[in-house]
Amino acid sequence: MKPCTNFLKCALLLTLAAGWRAFAGDQANVVGPVTPKEFYNAGTRLLAQKKYDEAEKLFQSAVAAQDEQVQPAAVYNLGHARFAEGDELLKKGPDAQKVAAQASAALAAGTQAVQQATSALAENNLDPMIAAYLEGRGARRELRAAEKAVTAAMDIYGKTLQKWQRSADDFKSAAELNPADTNATHNAEIVERDIARLVDSLRKMQAMLGAMGQQRVDLGKLLGKLKGLIPGPDAPPGAPGEDGEDDDNGKKGKRPEDLAGQKENASRAGKEESPKALSPDQAGQILDGLSIDGSRRLSMSDQEGRPAQAAKGRNW
Repeated sequence: MKPCTNFLKCALLLTLAAGWRAFAGDQANVVGPVTPKEFYNAGTRLLAQKKYDEAEKLFQSAVAAQDEQVQPAAVYNLGHARFAEGDELLKKGPDAQKVAAQASAALAAGTQAVQQATSALAENNLDPMIAAYLEGRGARRELRAAEKAVTAAMDIYGKTLQKWQRSADDFKSAAELNPADTNATHNAEIVERDIARLVDSLRKMQAMLGAMGQQRVDLGKLLGKLKGLIPGPDAPPGAPGEDGEDDDNGKKGKRPEDLAGQKENASRAGKEESPKALSPDQAGQILDGLSIDGSRRLSMSDQEGRPAQAAKGRNW
């Protein structure tokens, strides 16, 4: 290995090596990477082992060294690692179809409870009012549980969206540096289509969340009116104090293996920033900002074309 002659680069490599030792737990027999190529090779091995989070860190270290021979390949594989991380989040997260079914059922129960409560109030008969009150409380519990499930799904989808947006940027950078790199262009298109599908799911979840929240508020007001008309001795069990606000957002898409395989030529990387947790509200706020070329909306087409032949990353 040639001696390092650039002071700033040497200092950076020493910092990266120290970070690796901390990452590896300072095991006595662990020989950590020192050069950018070694960081890249270590990341490639972890990527093959599906240790995506660890691989991402090593590729970031390789990119940060700004070695012209290594940086392009590290950025390209960084796109693979980040897409796979997002895909793993989806696999471990709530099932979108089940969450949607739960929300739909809760909304249907809420609609029926609102109608029943409205009818009972108009009839002003004790027995129907008690029945409507009990029905409304049960429906409101269903709404609360469904809201919780949708919020959890939106959180996972939002975090996945962050990973995939960065993955698309990595592949776009590779294509920008080397216009002949068709694999990078192909991968960026695949990731963008998955982003579009994810955004569509987030929009639907956001709409369901809003509808359930409003319905729960409306139902709470009706329950308050019912409680006021039901005499104390006839009040249902547990009713006192429980008529207020509370009484007790497809996974289907391209998988990482559909992306073109690991390569050695990618582009320069931009400034690396650690992803921050995305709240459901923040996820909703960014939905309207996703576009291509600043104006054209993301394609919703399912015609991805034939993925490029996978290529194995080569160790130096």
